[in-house]
Amino acid sequence: MVDSPMYDRLMRLVSALESAEALVASDGDHNAIVCGLNEANNSTYHLRANQGFTGETGKEIDAWADATMKRVQGIKESHNSAMEYYVEARRAMKHICEEAQQLSPNLIDASLQQLADAAHVVVPVTKYLGPLGQPINALAVSADAYFQALITQANDRREVNSTDILERANNTMQELANGVNIRADDLENLGNGLGIRNQPGPSSPSVRRDIENGYLNVSRHKPGVYPGNRDNDYGRSDLRGPGSGLYPDGYDEGGPVSDRVMSSPRIPNRFTEEGEAGSRSNPITDPDDLRGIDLLHTRVNGDRHANGTIGGYTPAPPTDRHHPLWKVNGGSGDVSSISARLGGAGLLAAGGLGVGAAARFASMSSGKAITGTTSLRPGAYSGMGSGSFAARGATLPSAGTSGASVNRGGTTGQGGYMGGAGGSGAATKDEKKGRRRKYTPFRVDDDDELPEGYVNPLSQTYGSEKDIEPVSRKNDGWDIRQW
Repeated sequence: MVDSPMYDRLMRLVSALESAEALVASDGDHNAIVCGLNEANNSTYHLRANQGFTGETGKEIDAWADATMKRVQGIKESHNSAMEYYVEARRAMKHICEEAQQLSPNLIDASLQQLADAAHVVVPVTKYLGPLGQPINALAVSADAYFQALITQANDRREVNSTDILERANNTMQELANGVNIRADDLENLGNGLGIRNQPGPSSPSVRRDIENGYLNVSRHKPGVYPGNRDNDYGRSDLRGPGSGLYPDGYDEGGPVSDRVMSSPRIPNRFTEEGEAGSRSNPITDPDDLRGIDLLHTRVNGDRHANGTIGGYTPAPPTDRHHPLWKVNGGSGDVSSISARLGGAGLLAAGGLGVGAAARFASMSSGKAITGTTSLRPGAYSGMGSGSFAARGATLPSAGTSGASVNRGGTTGQGGYMGGAGGSGAATKDEKKGRRRKYTPFRVDDDDELPEGYVNPLSQTYGSEKDIEPVSRKNDGWDIRQW
């Protein structure tokens, strides 16, 4: 499977932090300390008020009682100030666990597995001019290549978010430790009765009052020092809608088809020239060529219209387990079954997303540089990526044929090829008919097994994806090596 060292490290941290909940058993000790100090102060005050001595003896007793009460109050202030850092550290642990658990333990959803038997997946790309000057807005990609590229991107994105959470967790705890170290002398002076609390601690005034009353308020519902707003799931809730800007083509919400979209003109898919990489007859098979496309937010196999896209598949985000797409796509998928289908190949590495050769060609044709990186805001879900794609190994267009970059559209409808009809480079019916009847005889040059000039009759068959049938498993004696 994919290698996820940062996510695994984060989950180990979560497990360790969750065990810290056992600290609640000692919360009563703080109350006992506060009550004991209050009792000591009250007893000393009572002694001073009722000591019964006058003169020099009475003055000495009063002075001793005043110094004792001041020292007891200093010890209490020092203790309560130190407990602020303790409380906020425990609250930060809760917030760290809460955000870490926003990440999905699964990289794929159930709907992805439904694409396993597809002839190819139609991936929309930024419109550009192909090698022969025809406009291109879609690429045909083999299901295996799409799986591998998508799982790698999903793992990389989760690794980025895991790293971000780990860094903010470490910085938060370090700041609390630094605060204690900076105030160590002040706390010691408070305990010795040599000073008073003059610097605010990390806690809010209400939490401080709770500490002074003997209660440790470590509720996750209180704001703390850990960066991030839990009320919006640490920046994720605002990015869950199809109109959030994270999904250029939106996504299928699982509801009824929009009449407004359905009634608008349909936008056909336009692939590269038949036979070129990325065409329906020669889909992309190298997942490395998909590095320049943000597959996590790209709607594939959709039916694109002027007013929007109908249907299609959009992956559920691995960094937001509460995203509606997990429900729309049928819940979590089984990545092990995908790995078994692919023979375990291509799923073992999780390198950073860069720009493949085909993507670089697309960037040249659109006049824009392509990057596989995305912006990540501290305490927030990462922003959307961008990128374009082009046929692998295609010839660079001349300056006069360079096309202007436009916004990425959706995908077109689902047909027998899971993506609809061809584009402007499609051949005529007679040309297709003549082309598929051509064959190259399979000749055997080994004199020891078959006679010279032997022609495999299976090489003379012809047809289309609609009428071709599986080869019979019965040995008819034509090819003794065939079985």
